[in-house]
Amino acid sequence: MDTLADVQRSVKVCSVFIALLMLLCAGIPDVAQGVAPGPVHAGDIATTRQQAEPARVLVLGDSVFHAFTHVDSAAEIMNKSQPTLFATQGCQRLVVEGCMAFAKLSALQQLRRYSGQFTDVVVVGTGYNDRLGPEFKAAVLAITDEAKEQGVDVLWVTYREVRHVRGKAKVMNEQLARLDQRIEHLHIADWNAFSSDSNDWFRSDRLHLVTLGAEKLAELLNTEIAAILAMRDVARGVNAP
Repeated sequence: MDTLADVQRSVKVCSVFIALLMLLCAGIPDVAQGVAPGPVHAGDIATTRQQAEPARVLVLGDSVFHAFTHVDSAAEIMNKSQPTLFATQGCQRLVVEGCMAFAKLSALQQLRRYSGQFTDVVVVGTGYNDRLGPEFKAAVLAITDEAKEQGVDVLWVTYREVRHVRGKAKVMNEQLARLDQRIEHLHIADWNAFSSDSNDWFRSDRLHLVTLGAEKLAELLNTEIAAILAMRDVARGVNAP
């Protein structure tokens, strides 16, 4: 029969073994949770980079810009130029709830939600689901006012003047051009002109993006963002990389 000392020694050995096993599992989260490691996407890489350095850009957008969440190469193009956060959502609207129940947060609410998490530029690609006229103007002013409070510039992307949104997009683009002359920290990325002869960038509706289109949009945004960041760096007395 085992003595009391033998039992105590056995308990101690078991305790040490269990502690070592717990430490090993803690160092491997997927193993500890019983989940097989998943594939690595551009969003995962972007998150890792954002942890290492603060994001300089926040991208807001509706279903057109939501391509950045599933076209990894497009997100990578932007993140290679500057750390970028994406807060896109199908049916997103500028200052009110989206056109479907799942789109709860407006672009303005997302901008407020990400306050302090990026440092320089908010890109606005939302608007196809919004009303034109006074409501659109008020939405632009609300977003640019919020950006000014946060100390960031706004890069607003023009709307494609095609098919069923042609008339609406044309009026909104004209409003943006007028507001751009009045608001110092508002800048325009002319996606409508940049993509005018490139139907192979789009799905059949000529609005939503295929992979090539998402990559081309990323390239346009990088070009426009680079100029804004350069101006901001000069104003801060920072040497551009």
